[in-house]
Amino acid sequence: MDTPVNKKKVETNTTPQSQPQPQPQEQQQPLDDTPQDAPLTESAPLTPGLPHDPAPDGGFQAWLQVGAAFLLYWNSLGLLNGFGAFQTYYEQGLLADQNASAISWIGSVQVFLLMAGGFFFGPLFDLGYARSMLVTGTFLLVFGCMMASLATTYYQVLLAQGFCMGIGAGCLYIPAITLVPSYFARHRALAMGVASIGSSMGASLYPLMFARLQPRIGYAWTMRAIGGVALVLCSAATAVAQPRLRRAPVVVVAVGGTSAARWSLAGLHHLAHDAALLDRRYLIQCVAIFFSNLAFFQPLYYLVSYAEAHGTPPSLAQYLLVILNMAAIPGRLLPSVVADRYGVIATFLAICAVTAAVDFYWISVQNQAGNLAFAVLYGFFSSSVVTLAPVVLSSITHDLSTLGTRLGCVAVLKGISSLIGPPIAGAILDASGSYLGAQLFTGTAMSLTAVFTLLMYLTVRKMRNTSAV
Repeated sequence: MDTPVNKKKVETNTTPQSQPQPQPQEQQQPLDDTPQDAPLTESAPLTPGLPHDPAPDGGFQAWLQVGAAFLLYWNSLGLLNGFGAFQTYYEQGLLADQNASAISWIGSVQVFLLMAGGFFFGPLFDLGYARSMLVTGTFLLVFGCMMASLATTYYQVLLAQGFCMGIGAGCLYIPAITLVPSYFARHRALAMGVASIGSSMGASLYPLMFARLQPRIGYAWTMRAIGGVALVLCSAATAVAQPRLRRAPVVVVAVGGTSAARWSLAGLHHLAHDAALLDRRYLIQCVAIFFSNLAFFQPLYYLVSYAEAHGTPPSLAQYLLVILNMAAIPGRLLPSVVADRYGVIATFLAICAVTAAVDFYWISVQNQAGNLAFAVLYGFFSSSVVTLAPVVLSSITHDLSTLGTRLGCVAVLKGISSLIGPPIAGAILDASGSYLGAQLFTGTAMSLTAVFTLLMYLTVRKMRNTSAV
């Protein structure tokens, strides 16, 4: 006869029944379709994790995830990186009564929510809610496009394009950068480079689509068309996305009764602990990424208006963002190949230093040829910074089942710097009437990225030498 249950104990389901262990350890689980709140009996244990299985490093399923990440990059970071086309249109048309700094807040809010949302979405991805995130993100992104098509005032555009689309893109971005690493080891940088090309495609084709359609069918129907394309692509990504690893849930066992899988604060605490968020290498890289995002978006937002003011006809200037993002395609691939061969941290350091030099070169540009050269150079090297940053983090992460949490937390810093970077540059531009101050601000921030990356590189070398002794 069963006695009433008065006490519960909490433990972690970690090992297969066929291989009982006296000291269970947390393990990683492949994602399945079992509801998170489905009760489990003693005769129906959780699926065992596969923490020691090597990454397949190729194969149909692995490259299918690269394809899914490609589409998610396209409609998250890619769509937001193309905001420069909207910035120019809003300044000259729909929101002509607003200054450049105010309009840039729309793009900054988008990027902030995309990045900072990782604080919530990263752990959710690790805990197995990837599909729910993808469905929610797709809905919010498309809904934001439709609402923006109806907007006529600044606050309406800010709410629809800034907040709604920003949150939706945030739901898509964490899966985009986290799906691929667990499927690849030796060719991880290359695989992530291929996936991140989606960002360049989105940032190229969405502005081109806007530039071609807006004069013909108007702003409203152009936004609806963009929303329709996003719906199709995101739905395809959601259908094939399959994260390889998932954190095991905390199992609440009723003494003498049944057990049930529950995500709890205790489980989140274990996840945060295992993610080693206070690792010195991780903290230094967080600072480096903060400064890289502080610098990254200014050329994307102000390249077109700067080119029009410095010797480039508007008919060509509107395509500079397309040229920049097309140059980003080899910029995402070639350095990734180099990183797999010679080391991702050293490659990332060199790319950051060159990107800083390109930012300072922008100051000297005064004609059409110079603007074209800057668009190509900045597109190539800055895209490498964005592509290799998560690869660097994965290279210093021992347990890849916590990578979503690590990337999510650093994304908060990226969101803050992305939020304040363009408005600071816009305020400098409005106050001085010159682009020089904004360009110096951008180059200095990217230089600090290189400095902290060098510090992280030296720290990693020192730790390796110490462990070898």
